[in-house]
Formats: sequence, structure tokens, C-alpha cells
Amino acid sequence: MSLSEDIQNTKCSLCVYSSFIFLTNVFLALYYNHYFYAFLFLCLTITSVVHHTYNTFYSNIIDKIFVYSIIFYGGYIFYNKYKDNNNIKSGLIIIITFLLVVFLYAYGYLTDDYSFHPNPDVCQIYHSWLHFISSVGHHFIILL
Repeated sequence: MSLSEDIQNTKCSLCVYSSFIFLTNVFLALYYNHYFYAFLFLCLTITSVVHHTYNTFYSNIIDKIFVYSIIFYGGYIFYNKYKDNNNIKSGLIIIITFLLVVFLYAYGYLTDDYSFHPNPDVCQIYHSWLHFISSVGHHFIILL
């Protein structure tokens, strides 16, 4: 398939649109001077839009690199901020959103449900919810 045919066969799915929610994390991180966190979220936004548009093997790998970078860096920030500022409510929200994302993704993978549902429409809805829930959790990390 040529590049022009590939471009014509792209699709704008719900996941493409929900990827833009990560821009809210970029702006909030910039506002609170978390420049590296903002950079990671900007890269995630770009890779997520590209991956959900073209859905190639390489776009998936590059997207996963930024997903895991944000998970680990967010966990690092959460640990360091939480030990100094024991905000129980924020900590619970962060932990609950993290566990909910892990459950929806991992359990969904194991059972071919949620983000891995055979019906592409169902899959798109749940994966978009993953974008939203993880964005909220990282907002609370930034605000902690």
C-alpha cells in the first residue's frame, strides 16, 4: 500500500478525539512548572493520535513507550509528593483511578472485553474511558 492510499484509509475514531484530553495535562503541568511531565504528555498526545489514526505496529510501540514513561514518572512524582504531603483524599483518587485503569486494561485483555472487546465500537468507548480516567488521575498527581 502506498503512502497516499494509507492516508486515504485513515480513520478518526473516538480514541483519536479522546487522546486530545491529554492536552489538559500538558497545560496543567506547565502551569505548575512540571515541564518534563508536560513534555511527556505532549508526546503522548501526539503518539496517541497517530496510533489511533493509523494503528500500525510501530505506532503502537512508540505510543506504549510514552504510556509507560508517564506511568513511571507519574508514580515517581506521586511517591515523592505524597510522602511530604499526606493528602488522603487526593491519594485515594489517584490510587483508585490507577487501579481502575489497570483493571479495565489488564482484565479486558485477559477476557477479550472492554478495550479488547471484539466489537470495535465497544472497544473504542472503553479505551476512550481509559484516556479520561488516566488523565484525571494524573491531574490529581500534578495538583498534589
